[in-house]
Amino acid sequence: MNAITLSNTNMPLVEYQGQRVVTFAMIDEAHQRPEGTAKATFNRNIRHFLEATDFVKVPAAVYREILDISTRKQSGKVCAYTKRTRKKSAEKITEDVTLVFESGYLMIVKPFKDDLSWQIQRELVNSYFRPVPHFSDIRPIPVPTLEELEAMPPQQAADLIAQVEHQSKRQHGQHGSAEMTQRRRELKLIRPAMKRVVSLIQLSIPGLEVKS
Repeated sequence: MNAITLSNTNMPLVEYQGQRVVTFAMIDEAHQRPEGTAKATFNRNIRHFLEATDFVKVPAAVYREILDISTRKQSGKVCAYTKRTRKKSAEKITEDVTLVFESGYLMIVKPFKDDLSWQIQRELVNSYFRPVPHFSDIRPIPVPTLEELEAMPPQQAADLIAQVEHQSKRQHGQHGSAEMTQRRRELKLIRPAMKRVVSLIQLSIPGLEVKS
């Protein structure tokens, strides 16, 4: 999914360093507010916003790269409200661009109390900032085969399978998540691999040979 629909308007998915972000113009468009509303609210309350936590300012060149990536993902043009500018062309943007994280967005729209804003806030938080991953988007952790482990020095095999287990648990180990199904699949491969590594280490220590 490369866009979400809000009030019959397609909103592109824009990411910065792996996190979903919005611009002031995107907020205005989604909430059907006059252009400049979100920016004005931000500027009035800027003392409450933490840079790198609630927002980040990026150079024009970085923003153009973000637009380019977003465009390629969507196989078309990024919605105009991703960055409204009198210059009308992303190539002509020269000023820094403010990208707003989820916490910053919720602070900006705090004064918006109309029914539409309550609806949009829920949709943006649930569908945009915190999307439920599709199983097809979950990347499995490669688990080495028993044959590959046996071809390695025992300590190298032990270090590798320990790293694989750590990555699997970190990425797919949250209970109740869509990733947990993938975690169970990986464990079916990791557990016998760990047992084999233990056997290899025991075989390499004199006096601890494992009888077959």
